[in-house]
Formats: sequence, structure tokens, C-alpha cells
Amino acid sequence: MTLNSSEIALLMSELSFEDTFIQDVTEHDIHSFTLSLFSRKEKAWLLYIEVGTPFMRICRTDRMRKKSAKMQRFTQYLKANITGSRIITAEAVRGEREVCFTLSHRDEVKKMYVRLFSGPSANIIITDQDGMILEAMMRRPGRGEEKGGLITPTAEKEPDTVRFPIRPYTAPTFNEEIDRNITLEKRDSTLSMLKKQAEEKRDEELSHLRAQLREERRKAADESSYETYRQCADLLSAFSYQVPKGAAEVKLTSFEGDEVIVHLDPAQSVSANINAYYQKYKRAERIWLNAKESAAKLEEKIRETEEHYNALLSQESVVLLEKELSKALPQANAKEYTGPGLRLESHGFEILVGRNSRENDELLRRYTRGNDLWLHTRDYAGGYVFIKAKKDKSVPLEVLLDAANLAVHYSKAKAGGKASLFYTHVKYLRRVKDGRQGLVIPTSEKNLDITLDAERVKSLLSKVR
Repeated sequence: MTLNSSEIALLMSELSFEDTFIQDVTEHDIHSFTLSLFSRKEKAWLLYIEVGTPFMRICRTDRMRKKSAKMQRFTQYLKANITGSRIITAEAVRGEREVCFTLSHRDEVKKMYVRLFSGPSANIIITDQDGMILEAMMRRPGRGEEKGGLITPTAEKEPDTVRFPIRPYTAPTFNEEIDRNITLEKRDSTLSMLKKQAEEKRDEELSHLRAQLREERRKAADESSYETYRQCADLLSAFSYQVPKGAAEVKLTSFEGDEVIVHLDPAQSVSANINAYYQKYKRAERIWLNAKESAAKLEEKIRETEEHYNALLSQESVVLLEKELSKALPQANAKEYTGPGLRLESHGFEILVGRNSRENDELLRRYTRGNDLWLHTRDYAGGYVFIKAKKDKSVPLEVLLDAANLAVHYSKAKAGGKASLFYTHVKYLRRVKDGRQGLVIPTSEKNLDITLDAERVKSLLSKVR
């Protein structure tokens, strides 16, 4: 409930501004500030002013509110030109929600109009004694409220005490009532708004975590039959003599007596097929184990997040809510990558991909460090792929394979579906003197043979930020 003209008049009538000086101005936000006042009679006291909000008011207060981090232009003007002024008069305009202060400082007279109107009419305007506007809290050229213009005085009128009575109050003074009750109203409104924002943040955070959990569960389900690969390898090893040369599949009897159809690569030897099945088994087992572990951690994280927000929302604390809302959402609220090439995530590691010589060169110069891992196709032109180093953590094989597949995908080797790769730390790269843009020679490199996995690349590219 906003203050009416009768209430503003009552607030001002309770205050004594005789021989009162403005010692300081403290801004709280773009709508409010506090005047630190001093007089022989009252000693030091505070006057709070808020305009342009549902809680606009002018009243004496017994507490200094939080100071804003950055001071707006109008407050800077007040501190430079109003601080040190003596208040000659401070009067409410009869029948209107406006207060006019007459100020004197170094033989110069100024007026400060505090307009507690509703809507866009609310404003604080400083003028000289002739009514020329020196500064305004909100500059509104359409209303003539800008520096250099002339203020239009608000005409007095008879207050309508029937339609707009003074609200009942129990505090010793109306100033105390308004300062306490409107402050509580504002706090409750702010608390309600912050809780709603916290609930939205919670829902977004949980949605992100649950999506990750679904993905890890999907991975675990897809690789849950990893033992089948080992069984096929074991059967082929035991009954290799029964496998016809160039066969695409073979029927074998398992150790339990069941008939099993084992699919083969007819272009490969039996031993190569056996090795391929063991490799598939190891890879699938790693993915399954990692997915199960990640899913368990995500389930715990979801539980902790729910408990955190339940505890937070059960408390009536503006400070705690504001602190929570100041934290960015994990990944979901991360800033979009604006650097060269592509950026994506693999098992908690960041991967950067250059797709041409310009992107390769810029990534090397500005976005990588010595311990980051570099991958590039051997004997084929292509993009550079980097795995960003993490302190005290080695790069898992799955991350290396992800990066390697991307290196093949963004190279001339893509058409052939396979390639040999160099990989080494960035600190072991040497630029070629007078070479083309981005050209480097690796030292202390290792080699990796990769058969392009189109599904893996497709999944990776869906995570590009």
C-alpha cells in the first residue's frame, strides 16, 4: 500500500529539520538512498527515501541499509553538491505526494523535490532557487524533467481524507510504523520473488542433472551385454579350426552347450577377429563401469541438490537466497564458447577442435597451455584437437578415443575411415620456421591407430557448446 498525501504530511510533521545539515548520502540501489543528517537538537539521524517502487516512501529510519556496489550518476551529484547543505525548510505539498526541501550551501540556495507519485511520475529533482533543473534522478525529456529545463511546480489541493485516510498504527510515531511495516512488506515481497527464482534455478539444475543421469543409464544399458564380446572371443579362440576362411559368421557351441552365432569380419583373419572381440569387450566394459559409476555419483548429486534447496527454501533469509542466486548454474548457464573452432566436453574433460589452419593456429597461440594434449592425423592434413589438462588428473582412454575420432573426422583421412595419429603435450610442439600458418612438428610423440566410429563422433558433436 503506497503512502497517500495525508500520510506523507503526517510523516513530515513528526520530523524536525531545524538547523539540520546533510552530512552524507548513501545509495542502496537505483531507487533508494539514505541521507545522514545532524542537528544540535536531534544529533545524528537518518532519513530514508525510496521512489519509483511499490514501497516508495520518505521516513526517519534507525538503520543504515546495505550500500550499493556501484554509485549511479544522480547519487554522485548529490554527494558532490548536496552534502554539507543546511536544510532551511522541508515541507509536504498540501494534498499531494510530494516533499520540497530548501537547501543552503555556501550562500547558494537549491531545492530538492521528492515526488512520491505512482508510475513514471515519481522522481527526485534538484533545482536552483529560480526553478531551473540542475539534475534529476530520472531524466524525462517528455515531461520536461531534464537538466537545464524549468520545473513545473505541483499545485496544492485539499486532501481527500475520506478516500485516502491515514492507516491505523501502533508504533510511537508514524515514521516508526512506516519504516518497520513497509520494510517488512518489501522484505516479504522480495523473499517471495527470490524463492520463486531459487525454485526455478533448482528445477533447471535438477533437470540438467537428471538428463545427465538418463544419458549415463542409457550408456550402461547399451553396454550391459559386454560379456558377450568376451564369450565370442573365447569361443573363437577355442574353436578357431572350425572357422572357414573368409566367413562372415560361424555357428559354434558354447561351453554351456548352447548354439551361438559369431559374426566375423571376412576380410580379417581369425586371430584378428578374436583380437577385435577382446577389444570390444574391454571398451564396452570400461564404458559400462564408467557409466555405472557416473550414474551413482549423479544420483547422489541429485539427492544433495534436493536437500540443499529444501533447506534453503525452508529458511526466511533474503541474504542466503541472494547468495544462492548469485551462483551460476553448472554448465547449463555457462557462457557460450566464442573462441575459434569447436568446444565440447568428454567425461569431465574439455576438448577443443580446430577445423582449418587458421583455427589450429589461433587455438595453439591463445587457448592452450603446455600440459594440454595435442592430437593430429599422421600423413594427412587435418584439424588439431586439444584435450585441456586437469590438475593431478590423467586423461582417460575414453577421452583420448573421443579426441582421436574427432581428429580423424576433421582430416583428409575421414574418407578412408581410419588413420594413424600423433599425440603429445603442447609443450613438445615446435613451430616450423617459415612454415605455413599453424604448422608444427611434434617431439616426444606417441602413436595411435584409429578406426573412425561415426556414432561416437555424432554423439560428441551433439555436445558442442
